[in-house]
Amino acid sequence: MSSKETFQEKSYRQHYEHFAEYSYGGNKEAHAKTWFEKDTVDAWRHQRMYQLLDPILIADPKAKWLTVGDGRYGKDANYILGKGCEALSSDISDYLLKEAKDIGYISEYKKENAESLSFQDSEFDYVFCKESYHHFPRPMLALYEMLRVANKGVILIEPNDNYINNKISEILFKKLKNIVKYLLRKNINNRHSFEESGNYVFCISRREIEKVALGLNYKIVAFKGINDAYFAGVEYEKLSEKGPLQKKVRLLISIANNLCKIGVMDYGIIAAMIFKKEPSKELLQQLAKNNYEIIHLPDNPYISG
Repeated sequence: MSSKETFQEKSYRQHYEHFAEYSYGGNKEAHAKTWFEKDTVDAWRHQRMYQLLDPILIADPKAKWLTVGDGRYGKDANYILGKGCEALSSDISDYLLKEAKDIGYISEYKKENAESLSFQDSEFDYVFCKESYHHFPRPMLALYEMLRVANKGVILIEPNDNYINNKISEILFKKLKNIVKYLLRKNINNRHSFEESGNYVFCISRREIEKVALGLNYKIVAFKGINDAYFAGVEYEKLSEKGPLQKKVRLLISIANNLCKIGVMDYGIIAAMIFKKEPSKELLQQLAKNNYEIIHLPDNPYISG
């Protein structure tokens, strides 16, 4: 790192260059093309996350969306477009977005730094960020930027910070897991993790999102947790009841779901929604129907209006 280049600037550059090898002619182009498939185990995994948006897409079908950190061909925007809404895809890297636009996979895109968006205040109804928030070197800046350009709300789908525990059962279960790992001589120091693209993994929590909303005097947040599992090769295995990777993924998700139900662990991924305006009655009904936890936050008594 040069003396003139800050850490975040290096991060921006590295993330911009990350998709170069996945683009046309790159050495990972063939792997990237699997992201277009709709009948693989990996596609099924991501479809489960995209469906977390359905309550809003059903209740507010004319909404205008911005997707942030959507560099994998604009797949987030593609899902929204497929539901009949308007969506602009954005990412710090436009290698794959250019290709997606050329083949009609997305309607439009913009190269954007999530921590400094170029859009006007409240330019979009909703801003959606799926599994990208944890890549940003200064994610809170990005979240406030997303809130700035959103008119109705911001939706994050991100890894859940399972080190923020408030249940004795969860704390005891984690200690038990660490004991087992120690006996099996496995690394138990996984409190902090980094990814090959150069980022620290910023997990989110319900409490963290609540505090952001409270600080800006927003009145409603909503959460829903799901579990996921990944094994190398899921991008290539077709969905089949006999598929070995599909069996492994479904088994781990099922085990995690059962542990969540009995209260000994929390979900691995959470969808977090911050609403700048009170959602419509229909949207609240759709969220409740889809098992979202809807939280009404207290008003700031010292700043009215």
